[in-house]
Amino acid sequence: MDRSDEIHTFRYSGMRADLSSGAVSFDYTVEGFGTSHAFTDQFCFPPPPTPLDDEVADTVRLVLELLNVAVGLSYFKLMAPRRVELGSVRLAPTARRWAVQLYRQGLAQFAYRHDLPHILDLDLDGSDGPEATARSDVVFHARRPLVAVGGGKDSIVSVEALKAAGRHPAVFALRPVRLLEEILELTEVPAFKVRRVLDKRAAPILKEQGGYKGHVPVTAVNTLAAVVTALLNGLGPVVMSNERSASAANVEWHGRPINHQWAKSLEAETLLRNALTAQAGLTNACFSLLRGMSELHIAQLYAKIYGYDTKMTSCNNAFRFFARRSERWCNDCDKCRFVFLALAPFVERRRLIGIFGADLFDDLRSLIGYRELLGLSGFKPFECVGEVLESRVALGLLANDPGWAGSPVVAALSREIGQLPSAAEIAQVFTAVPPRFAPEAYALALADMQQRAEAMGSQPRLA
Repeated sequence: MDRSDEIHTFRYSGMRADLSSGAVSFDYTVEGFGTSHAFTDQFCFPPPPTPLDDEVADTVRLVLELLNVAVGLSYFKLMAPRRVELGSVRLAPTARRWAVQLYRQGLAQFAYRHDLPHILDLDLDGSDGPEATARSDVVFHARRPLVAVGGGKDSIVSVEALKAAGRHPAVFALRPVRLLEEILELTEVPAFKVRRVLDKRAAPILKEQGGYKGHVPVTAVNTLAAVVTALLNGLGPVVMSNERSASAANVEWHGRPINHQWAKSLEAETLLRNALTAQAGLTNACFSLLRGMSELHIAQLYAKIYGYDTKMTSCNNAFRFFARRSERWCNDCDKCRFVFLALAPFVERRRLIGIFGADLFDDLRSLIGYRELLGLSGFKPFECVGEVLESRVALGLLANDPGWAGSPVVAALSREIGQLPSAAEIAQVFTAVPPRFAPEAYALALADMQQRAEAMGSQPRLA
């Protein structure tokens, strides 16, 4: 039964913000056919060290309106109604375009999983707000950049590139578990942590009333929460670490591309940056430093960074709040398999096994998952993994590496894949372009890291 027909309206009900303490609450309501559910989501931001002037306070509240929209998707998805009312939220037309795509594309995987095609054409009802005048270029305030850290190789590369370039970054995390807090400590730079409390009233809907579970575009929430944190604490731009492969879709459904990583894509980044300018007058409030690089290229850079191996993890199971989570790597998910594959051409075998606590190329049970990553079956998994060509290039490098060629999984996959990638395809994966929106000083910091890595002999083997 389609529950979206039974409960037909999701409404943004209000926002309360005490900027002096950093306490913010967002209210939502789902109504229809005699049923009403209310939810409140709470954030606790690091409070400002000094009182905010009126202009900054107004800007923060306008950014919070965007965060309000993004947070609401966690509650909309419980029942996935066909109508969304913005209520008191007033979005500039440009910001509304971002919000519509956040629903349509940010929830496309969720819609695919639950066969809810109406989400792909969902509109948001509400009155438009004014388009702001761009008045504050965040980058050129010459303040510390705030790097969002997720615990994996990508954000570590961004932090270390900016540290080496003398940009004096700070780091940010939303709802960090202890493992992520330990990674923040390893960066040895100021850390800003935001607490978020989801409404416990959602749990009975999931457990007792058959509510929907599924993927939401959490990158939008993380980015906007980081922008609020930066504004409250006098910091500079928010630096994300989203790579170019995040823009590649997984599968097509109802004539639409379904991309697990849409919220990390170049399209989403462009829409959000435009929304921040239109809604709050901010330019260069956020950008991805690694946008022009492949996952394999980033893995190549991480291989020359030491000091994080005992804590770094990209496995989502290590960060679960409401289910049993792994210590660091579960070694049985698509993310674990891909990261092991991506690092293997550049990280000495003993070191890599030490990072993961296991040799994933020694277990033939992982072949099914690797076949999907390599495009031999199914489609690219709904996970934050690289493109099929990247996986094939990684395998090609390993097949020519005496240290890995005899591994059962590498040997089996090399036979199945047939012709390995050409030198031209390998070069394509390792050819970076400057990040689309990163200002010159930041792009140069990354380029300097690339040059140092090349000087240390981390070029991929082409034969």
